[in-house]
Amino acid sequence: MKHYLIIILFVMTLLVTGCSKHSRPPLAQVEGTVQYKGKPLEKGTLVFDVTGSTSGNAEIVNGQIVNPTTFSSGDGIPAGNAKIAVYATKEKPNPSSHKTDSKYPDDHPGNTTNNGMPETVSLIPEKYNNPQTSGFTCTLEKGKINTIHLEIE
Repeated sequence: MKHYLIIILFVMTLLVTGCSKHSRPPLAQVEGTVQYKGKPLEKGTLVFDVTGSTSGNAEIVNGQIVNPTTFSSGDGIPAGNAKIAVYATKEKPNPSSHKTDSKYPDDHPGNTTNNGMPETVSLIPEKYNNPQTSGFTCTLEKGKINTIHLEIE
């Protein structure tokens, strides 16, 4: 019985070790700019859909690409070929200022007109919200700072 317990503990140790930081993909640093109609995009998010790997994201702040993140803040984006989606949204005006068809008050759980989530509107054409339709791609190399410039029309 002790022999089986030792084997089980050994196998569990191997499984946990296999899921550790060492099995993560190599990460690359990313910087650059994002412009919309020739002007810096004030704020938004980039999502990097990396072929054969996990996705990473970065923030857009005053047209600059910052904080590339996959596992923890600022650690980078998986190295490899990536398709990129761009998200830039703003919150719609407060829906409670508009008449709804719900028989419940706005803050009642039975009111499903907005599900408690603010409604948003895209500030850029929606084709850029999908890495398959945005047209943006890049190859990210480990061990160097990868600079990209995206122009949204």
